Amino acid sequence: MFSFIAISIVPISLFQKCSSPFTHPKLQLLSLCVLILLSLQQTALGSGWGCDESKTIEHTFPRENIEALVLNALAGDLVVVGNNSDIIELIAEVCTDELKYLDAMLIDIEQTKTSLILTAIIPYNRKDWHADYAYMDLRLNLPKDLALELRDSSGNLSVKNTRLIGVDDSSGNIRISNSYSTDSDSKLIIKDSSGNIDIRGLRGNLEVTDSSGRMDIRDVEGDVYIPRDSSGNIEISRISGTVHIERDGSGDIDIEDIQQSVVVESDGSGNIDISDINGSVSIGRDGSGNVRVSRVGGDFLLESKGSGNIRTRDINGQISVPR
Repeated sequence: MFSFIAISIVPISLFQKCSSPFTHPKLQLLSLCVLILLSLQQTALGSGWGCDESKTIEHTFPRENIEALVLNALAGDLVVVGNNSDIIELIAEVCTDELKYLDAMLIDIEQTKTSLILTAIIPYNRKDWHADYAYMDLRLNLPKDLALELRDSSGNLSVKNTRLIGVDDSSGNIRISNSYSTDSDSKLIIKDSSGNIDIRGLRGNLEVTDSSGRMDIRDVEGDVYIPRDSSGNIEISRISGTVHIERDGSGDIDIEDIQQSVVVESDGSGNIDISDINGSVSIGRDGSGNVRVSRVGGDFLLESKGSGNIRTRDINGQISVPR
């Protein structure tokens, strides 16, 4: 959400041509350059990159007896970083188009002996609220062993080195790295409506429900369970447990380097590529798209064949594929 991003996407050569239109015999190039620059300026002002009125809110809390933290975010990016300190720090960069709306944007704090709930307040439903834009970029620094649950409305989400137990996100990309769930028997539950999901390094089990967007999951010490994915490609690799996809709508599925078994119950459309599996591979119903399965330590079972081709290679166990 910085204005220079809009400028950085235009090649330098284009600026050079725009700044010296008379070196080109055609006036059409000048008109094109002007339209592009005006379009970028309008994009920067209308997408949250501009900020007419702003303020910074900072809250600091001692860890003491707090065992769990819940952060409710609204429009704006969210960055969460775990560390070795005993301090919880929240920094909010607040932005809107008019000063009269700025005072109403704040952080609500609810604290008990063992929990802390932080909620971003942007009063969209207030009758006199007519802001053209309003958002709140948040950065949360917290002890890395503090149980954390995140609820986010819109904007990108980045989480690193935390004890994460839940993410409920409406829109925007999600990136989680070097984190872990509460213990070996629990799991991180992610519910996402739209946007890409990238996970790089998680200790503990993982459950992801996603509506749209690409999903890329790597380096999980535990099981991966996907009850539902509506659209978007799924890439899963380097998992120490099992991989279980209950229902996939559309998009390719690419699964590799799994220490235990793989189950895909139902796939709508898109290719399925599964390789380097120590256990068995089971696919229930395949809709359309090719299926390639290779280097499997156990059995391969396909219950219902779709419209694509089926290819297998280096299956150590039994192969059961309908004709």
